[in-house]
Amino acid sequence: MVDEAVTSDGSLTGDRSPLHDVWTRPTLTTRQATEVPHVLRERAALDPPRLRVTRMSTAEVVLVTGGGSGIGGGLASAFHARGHQVIVVGHRRERVEAVAARHPGMCWQVADVADAEEVAALAEEVGCRWPGLTTVINNAGVQHLFDFAASGPLDAAELGREIDVNLKGVIHVANAMLPLLKTQPRSRLVNVGSGLGYVPLAAAPVYSATKAGVHSFTLALRRQLRDSPVQVVELIPPVVATDLHRHLEETPPMAMDLDAFVKAALAGLDAGRDEVVVGLAKVLRTLSRAAPSLGMKIVNQ
Repeated sequence: MVDEAVTSDGSLTGDRSPLHDVWTRPTLTTRQATEVPHVLRERAALDPPRLRVTRMSTAEVVLVTGGGSGIGGGLASAFHARGHQVIVVGHRRERVEAVAARHPGMCWQVADVADAEEVAALAEEVGCRWPGLTTVINNAGVQHLFDFAASGPLDAAELGREIDVNLKGVIHVANAMLPLLKTQPRSRLVNVGSGLGYVPLAAAPVYSATKAGVHSFTLALRRQLRDSPVQVVELIPPVVATDLHRHLEETPPMAMDLDAFVKAALAGLDAGRDEVVVGLAKVLRTLSRAAPSLGMKIVNQ
C-alpha cells in the first residue's frame, strides 16, 4: 500500500518506492492520486534543467540530411532564409546540388546515411570545413508499401534498405555528429520521426516500425545526454504532401501542406521543445496512449 511506503513529508520508508504500488495496483485511491504528483515533483526537482536551444539569434551552421527534397528540403530552405549556413546532405548528387543552387551560399554534400563509413567521412569533412556546427536535422528517410499477406517472400533487399536508411541511418548520423555537437556551448540533434511511429499504417509496416524505433532511440539518447550541451529533439510530422508518397496513386487527402508543416515545425523548435509534434500527429500520439485500437482502426480504414 502507498500508505506504508510514503511518510507525511513524502519521503520513502522500507524498500519500496511509492510509485511501485501505484503502478501495480489496478485502481488509484484519492490519497494515491494526490500523493503521486507530490513525489514526482520532488523527484523532478533533483534533475537539473537541460539546456534548450531556442530561436537562433545569430547565423549558425545547420546540417540537414535528406535535404534534397520534401521535409528536408523545406527545412533547409527555411533555415537558409533566416541567414544560417545550411549544408544539405543526400545520396543523390543531382538533388542536393539543385537545392543548393537555388539558395546562394547553401552548401551540399553527398552521403548515404545507410553507410556508416560514408557518414563518418561526412562528419570529418564537416568538422574541418564547418567546425561551428550547432544543429543537425536527422531527416533522411524512405517509405515503401509491403504486403506480407501476399504469396511468396518479399524483396529482402528492399526491406533491408528501408531499415538501413530510416533507423540505422539515424543512428549512424547521431553517432558521427555528436562529437562535433558536444564541442559547442549548446547545440541540438533533431531526429525526424513520424506520427506512424505512434500508430502504424498496416500498408507500410516496415516504415512504421522504423519510426517507432526512432522514437525509442531518441528518448534513450535524450536521457543519456541530459547533462551534455546537446538538446535531443524529436520532430514528429503527420502525413505531409511530399514525394515520400510518390508510390501512391494520389496524395493522401489529409496530407499537410509542406510550407504549413515547416512553419509549425520551426515554431516548435524556436520554443525549445524536446518533442515537436505537428498537426494530426498529435491525434495519433493521444490515440496511441488512450485508445490504441481506435487509432489502428482510424489509420487503417
